Amino acid sequence: MSYLGSDICFFFLYHVARYRRKVVRDNLVKSFPKKSAQDIKKIEKQFYHNFCDLIAETLKQRRWTPDDVLKQVTVTNPEVIQNLYEKGKSVLIAMHHSSNWEWLWKILFTTSRHDHYAVYKKLENHYFDQLVYKMRTDHITDREIMIEDRQVKHAMEKIKDKLNAVFILGDQSPRGADTDYWTDFLHRDTCWYTGLEILAKRYDYAVVYSEMTRTARGKYTVTFKLITDDPKSTADGEILEQYVRHVERFIQNNPDNWLWSHRRWKHSRQKAS
Repeated sequence: MSYLGSDICFFFLYHVARYRRKVVRDNLVKSFPKKSAQDIKKIEKQFYHNFCDLIAETLKQRRWTPDDVLKQVTVTNPEVIQNLYEKGKSVLIAMHHSSNWEWLWKILFTTSRHDHYAVYKKLENHYFDQLVYKMRTDHITDREIMIEDRQVKHAMEKIKDKLNAVFILGDQSPRGADTDYWTDFLHRDTCWYTGLEILAKRYDYAVVYSEMTRTARGKYTVTFKLITDDPKSTADGEILEQYVRHVERFIQNNPDNWLWSHRRWKHSRQKAS
């Protein structure tokens, strides 16, 4: 696919609009305190290139089927998900905002015979919310596959007797309350949604971390890593801690691929309420 539009997007967002440049720079500097200013700027510019590629690829996929996306994405070990299905186990597939999570969502439908669902948070802009919603659902017409985050408990109760694979982006910033899960992440005390662990234990779902690595422009590799297939036997916070450490290692190895424009650290524990 052509990336001319992405290159134009980069020039406008980075040089003209300077879209969230201060947020991105502050996040990078505090997350990589040992990196030089030159290294930080290099990561910053590559992040904007990747971000614009993501926009171009997402728009391109509007009429793509999962099989179309598989031409761009290599799944190294689909047997991790397939084996859970054979064992009669539902699974929560935990991803984060890196590489191309929209393409990952599409190819999940090829990994097993589970019924696939995704937990999502509505975008503030109604037009873009509807656009993204349609792109995520246009290949499935026989049932509702998107679960709004405010309706998770109700939706999970409705499907609890089926074999499901539920896709969750677990790295968004929660409200910053003491009841959130707090841990050190990229050199800062960081709060996390607890839903991943709560849902796994309540419904006895396996938890799999999904790592999507950019190998070239428009090319990705996905590797699944089992966190647990027996969530009820894990200690409180164990599932979340493993997920956080996976995310942290990925970012350290692929620093330009995470969504740095997100205001991830807008809360501090001492100010939580």
